[in-house]
Amino acid sequence: MDKDSNGHISVVELQAALAEGGLNFSLGTTASIIRQCNNTRTGTITFDVFERLHAFLATVQDTFERMRPDSRTGRVSFEEVARTLAALDYRLEPQVRDALFIRFDPLQAHSMGMQEFMALTLFLRSATETFKAFDPADTGVVHLNFTQFLYAAVNSN
Repeated sequence: MDKDSNGHISVVELQAALAEGGLNFSLGTTASIIRQCNNTRTGTITFDVFERLHAFLATVQDTFERMRPDSRTGRVSFEEVARTLAALDYRLEPQVRDALFIRFDPLQAHSMGMQEFMALTLFLRSATETFKAFDPADTGVVHLNFTQFLYAAVNSN
């Protein structure tokens, strides 16, 4: 996986490793994954971080499979995704849920495949971590100025 043997996995190396496992993410999505996993801003991850990332991705894949995707299309309905997100403690208002589904359903099929569900899950994970950074007391409410909002938006991508 570490093709250049420098002890770090680059965006291109991670993208190739994920593709070998059947997860074909764009370079942009792969870079986003690395940003979520690496606080040092180097644009790379270590093998230890990759192992934790792999465990997370395997959990997401298992969650997707438990939703029993359609055998013909490999997709699950928005209703099933909404139930699963609620079971994972994401209690989303309908408008927010619908906006997320629109963003992560580029085919406008009102369903999600594994890739879309993985991207949605990664986004929610990132958004949750960013929100927690502004809510250290865990109140569930934050107050942001515009600069903080931009920081949160950029870091939740």
